[in-house]
Amino acid sequence: MREKLINSDSFIEIMFISFAWTTKAFLSGEKTETRRYWKDNHAEKFNVGDIVDAYDKIPLHDGKKIGRIRLINKPFQQRTSKMTDDDYEREGLHWMEQNGLTIHGKKPSDFFEEWKKKDDLVWVVEFRKLDDNETT
Repeated sequence: MREKLINSDSFIEIMFISFAWTTKAFLSGEKTETRRYWKDNHAEKFNVGDIVDAYDKIPLHDGKKIGRIRLINKPFQQRTSKMTDDDYEREGLHWMEQNGLTIHGKKPSDFFEEWKKKDDLVWVVEFRKLDDNETT
C-alpha cells in the first residue's frame, strides 16, 4: 500500500504494508510472509532488500506503525489454491490458531481453507521483521 503525503509543492510516496488481520502474529515474529491483492504496477515497486514500514491498519484510518520489515525476495504471484501447509505457518495462521485468535470470527485454519478454494491470484511478499534497533 502507499500513501501520498503533501510536503509543500510535492508529493512524498511512503511505502508500507498493513497487517490488520494478523498484527499479533506479525508482532510475535511468527508471520514471515503476506499475500496481497495488489495491482501489478504497485507490486513492481517492491524489491528484494527494501525496508518497508509495517502498520496495524492503513495510516489513512489512524493506523499505527508497529515495526519494519526487509523484503527477502521480490514479490511474486501465486494462486491461493497453491498455498501449502508451510504457507499457513509463514502467514502466522498456525500461531494465531494456537493462541485462540480468529479472522472475521473464523478459526485461522478454516479461513485458510476457504481462501485456498477461491483460487485467487495474489502477490506473495516474503520478509524478515526487523528488530527495533536495526537501521539497515
